[in-house]
Amino acid sequence: MKPQYVRTELVLQALDEAFAKIKTPAIFNSGELSDSLMNPPLMKPIVDKFEEQKVHKIYLLSKCGTPNIGFLTDVSRSQVICGWSINASEAARLWEKGAAPPEDRIEAATLVSEAGYDTRIRIDPIFPIKDWQVYYGNLLNQIFSKFTPNRIILGTPRGLWKTIRYAKEANADLEWIQFFAEDSSWGKKLSFELRKEIYEFFYDNLKLVGYPQSKISLCKETVDMWKALGWNQAFGQCNCYGVKAF
Repeated sequence: MKPQYVRTELVLQALDEAFAKIKTPAIFNSGELSDSLMNPPLMKPIVDKFEEQKVHKIYLLSKCGTPNIGFLTDVSRSQVICGWSINASEAARLWEKGAAPPEDRIEAATLVSEAGYDTRIRIDPIFPIKDWQVYYGNLLNQIFSKFTPNRIILGTPRGLWKTIRYAKEANADLEWIQFFAEDSSWGKKLSFELRKEIYEFFYDNLKLVGYPQSKISLCKETVDMWKALGWNQAFGQCNCYGVKAF
């Protein structure tokens, strides 16, 4: 909540160097360690820099709402991918108190999609709270009543030791730790069977609205999970990496 910004001119200089050296098309992910839209005046010259070339794209991942998207809807850009991390209303109420309300994030994603951007939705982390099927079913209805995302990425909670430590130091609500049942290379996870149940729930509901499985991906999941689901493994087609992610 107290970000430290890199000077914009240094970012632009680094991008010039990267564009000169990296010949294979790449997605530059700006939203994993911060929120891409938390300071629009700083982000605008960065996304404009990507419009100076046609090889690489920048991926903006955010939990912000409509007040932060003016610079995107004012000018359409071809080298920008927009993504919103959106959770069910009850999960957001419990653990996303610093973010825009889910309905405002959906509205922001809708407006950016209507402006011509490749717009994606990341539903992550999906918490198995009481009546989770009702809450997440409602979330899907809210999204598809407004627009159809270019891609949907699903994820369940990962309890990295850093995340848990920092949350404890910040005196944050740690009730979500109760859901963890096993360890993995991405930290603690829900049990395999519960994760599988969650992904199958989303797949079945997305299939009902005609959304193709080829546009659904899983974030930081195992090969065993992909095999158990019987889905075509979409390596290189996920949210934020690989040429096929274009």
